[in-house]
Amino acid sequence: MKATVNFLVKFGNEENITNLFEKGEIFMNTIKTFKEFDKQGIGDKYEGVVNIHNSSSSTLTLKFPNNPLTLNPTKLQFWESYTGHVGNIYSTYAISNLLVRRKDIHRIDKRMQIFGSHCIIIKDVVGFIEAISNELDRQKIEYSHNLVNYRDFNKLNHKITLYDKSHLLSYQKEHRIIAMTKYDKPLKFEIGSLKSFAEMYTSKEFIEKSVVERITPPNSQ
Repeated sequence: MKATVNFLVKFGNEENITNLFEKGEIFMNTIKTFKEFDKQGIGDKYEGVVNIHNSSSSTLTLKFPNNPLTLNPTKLQFWESYTGHVGNIYSTYAISNLLVRRKDIHRIDKRMQIFGSHCIIIKDVVGFIEAISNELDRQKIEYSHNLVNYRDFNKLNHKITLYDKSHLLSYQKEHRIIAMTKYDKPLKFEIGSLKSFAEMYTSKEFIEKSVVERITPPNSQ
């Protein structure tokens, strides 16, 4: 099924969401920051990883002076990662047709409240992404955007991209914009007020009241 993103939702603290709503303030943190962040659900140890190799029949030797210790773990996982600075990310929750691909109703997971007390729902997805793209073009920064794929990294071996994340984070339904910046620092700019095509809520209220439903065309039965 081809993905159609109908709305984007950005979660954050009240100050940041207000700045986004009123001024279109875009804050893109570095991939390294998310990799090293220790808060569950926000930090992601797999950020910047390109290859994952799982082994169930390995021997691990720890070479202490004069006393090597050999272990036989049931499973080992090896990673190959990008070196140095990779880029910056802007993440939102994507409300798309994929949410009701296998069910009639989808509800936003309450765990999204870890990202902040407030949120903004963006109704003009194309216009919003275009405004960010135009500013990145102006700054001569290469970028891409897409929905995130969620995979079980504990099974098999994987070649992954910056759009692949662990299935344990699949409740985040992430759309991300990746800016291939040169320097290891946050990127911040403004795209103008979103008031004409967005609405602001508390995260708790929005999550409790929001339901995504599959709509079956009248003549499809």
